[in-house]
Amino acid sequence: MVLGCSGVFIPISVLEWYYCCVQPTPVGQRRTRRIYTDLGMPIGLLARQRVCWPAPMIATKEYTEGTTTFLSADIEHYAADSHQLTSDLPVFYNPRMRVNRDLSVLFLLAYLDRSPIQAMCEPLAGCGVRTLRYLNECPGEFHALVSDTNPLALDVVRKNIERYGFEHRTTIKRGDAKVLLLTESREKRFDFVDLDPFGSPAPFLTAAVQSLSPKRAMLGLTATDMPVLCGAQPRVAIRKYGGLSIRAPFSHELAVRLLIGRAYSVAAMNDCAVYPLAALSTDHYIRVWLDIRTSCTDSNDQARNMGFVVYCEGCMRTETVPLGPSLTQLRIQHERDDCKGRVSLAGPLWTGEMYNQSLLDTASQFLSKKPDNYDKRVPKLLGAMREENALADHIYVDIHALCDLHGLESPSMASLMTRLREAGYKASRTHFRPTAIRTNASVREITASARDLTNPM
Repeated sequence: MVLGCSGVFIPISVLEWYYCCVQPTPVGQRRTRRIYTDLGMPIGLLARQRVCWPAPMIATKEYTEGTTTFLSADIEHYAADSHQLTSDLPVFYNPRMRVNRDLSVLFLLAYLDRSPIQAMCEPLAGCGVRTLRYLNECPGEFHALVSDTNPLALDVVRKNIERYGFEHRTTIKRGDAKVLLLTESREKRFDFVDLDPFGSPAPFLTAAVQSLSPKRAMLGLTATDMPVLCGAQPRVAIRKYGGLSIRAPFSHELAVRLLIGRAYSVAAMNDCAVYPLAALSTDHYIRVWLDIRTSCTDSNDQARNMGFVVYCEGCMRTETVPLGPSLTQLRIQHERDDCKGRVSLAGPLWTGEMYNQSLLDTASQFLSKKPDNYDKRVPKLLGAMREENALADHIYVDIHALCDLHGLESPSMASLMTRLREAGYKASRTHFRPTAIRTNASVREITASARDLTNPM
């Protein structure tokens, strides 16, 4: 801030506004009045000379997640008018992403249980709560590199690190995320990189993969651009994720598979294989955790996990088709004899596994030891992930959407799954949607079971 003629402090944002919009106009046009500072020169001229201003004060507040207490911008103060978070906060922190961070801590605990790490990086840190929780709630003496382009955010990160005495385990740098990932990993690669951007992680994927340890490393990816991934902007999905997105009752699963598919494509170009550990879809975002290892052989084999999902809107038939010559002879087998519904194609995307059962089980054990440290939704989400893993190769079916299509009353998920199991099929709930199930039964058989339950003879 700078002291103006009237004795009022003028914030930097006002200086920038003046420099861009209120400068004197050329001769012959209407001129605006110059604003002078107590330094005896126009503010516009002062801005041009790039005078270093003291950092503006921001309103901060103390928050707690898990066993970690930290400072960040006071959300209620800055979002009072709009009643919603934006990326314009002086230091970004989203409390609605706590479930994401809770599960990230649990999955890192489970990962460390079998593969210790020495160095990690969070290049889009915000207030730094994610890394701070890793340092405070996970065992080991691993070193963390924390970065952001926002100097105000890094000042808050520094304060949070100092209050826990983690200065010797943390390096704080300001810079572009992609450049930092590549330059800071030259001497020693990272064992864990966590990308949690405002939007898509796609622009950072190449730098992230190339910064990882070649032997083995974990990569965490969050995506919040759900309109792109869920079919509202399919052309943008092709550009960012290399595959078409479609509107469907299971679009959030397609979003996860598009993200994993993009990660696989980037990793494969760098001779790496991708092993999904876990996937999360909740609120306004998706999140995946991946195990990355250098292996041309495994990467070649994993190409069979890339394909398309074919969906008929008229009968809700879903088929997964691998990439290959058979794609040119694609014929979907409808669930209705007279179905003339529109058929949509999503992909290329990842059609393989989304979870690692061992990691999920280990994370569940850590959760049971300290359940009060985590959001109340975490046990249910983790439990559903463990249950659905055995049927994760079957796209989930939204029962409410299916019953609406056939004019049926929706049965309870529990009773429908019991009926399918009695008929010899497998069935499980899914964390993606409370009104959906996974099953190896066909849509026709699911419909018949739902009809029997809601309209008994």
